[in-house]
Amino acid sequence: MKRAQIKELAKSIVESGELSQDGLRRVFSLFTRKDLKMFSMLLMNEIKDKNVTANFAGDLSEESKKRILSLFHNKKVVFRRDDAGVVAGVRLEYGDFIMDYSVAGIIQRMLNDVKESI
Repeated sequence: MKRAQIKELAKSIVESGELSQDGLRRVFSLFTRKDLKMFSMLLMNEIKDKNVTANFAGDLSEESKKRILSLFHNKKVVFRRDDAGVVAGVRLEYGDFIMDYSVAGIIQRMLNDVKESI
């Protein structure tokens, strides 16, 4: 199967939000091992590009949640409380991008700026 066809299949699965048992059996019967590897990689990338993870510590106000949702209106936003990884603030991850508005992230950027100016 061609890469474009496999990518289109992965995209349609992510958009529909499900893959039936029969569909899964069909994928396994039609794909070669190489195709399955490519399919799993493309499926993972499609899922990553469709979802946004908002990691935060403590409580996130409804106003803040609405603001985040408005930034990513065409993506599914998953709010995850992560007290261990985010001390204060919020860290947004989508696709290959990370927007770190946590206190630790802000301090790290300030330290990097100081190091660069020395």
